Amino acid sequence: MKPGGRLVVAHVDWLPLPGNVVEATEKLVEDHNPEWGMGGGAGIYPAWLSDVAVAGLEEIEIFSFDVDVPYSHEGWRGRIRASAGVAASLSEEEVRSFDEKLRNILASRFPEDPLSVSHRVWVVVCYAPGEAA
Repeated sequence: MKPGGRLVVAHVDWLPLPGNVVEATEKLVEDHNPEWGMGGGAGIYPAWLSDVAVAGLEEIEIFSFDVDVPYSHEGWRGRIRASAGVAASLSEEEVRSFDEKLRNILASRFPEDPLSVSHRVWVVVCYAPGEAA
């Protein structure tokens, strides 16, 4: 980075909150793929703060905010099928079975379409030492 250059890292994660569609979806992924292990996140990454400090960056700031992202039922199913815990890990037959179960969960427990899916945006801002040119 140039002296005084700014690094901005912004990351968006869905939030599995009690009773929401993300929690139900993550449970289904874990039922089909117990090895997955990526559920239950809070959308914050404190280890990244050490990473940027060790890299010599300064004036490290963080902030976050939550947003609801609309997904159609079809869009949510597609998003989840494409995830590491489903299509990247399961056989085609297992993916079809998973998708049918998710379709049924959406229809019975989350009939609103589009869905409102909770996400957290987490941001780190920091600067390279020195004066900007």
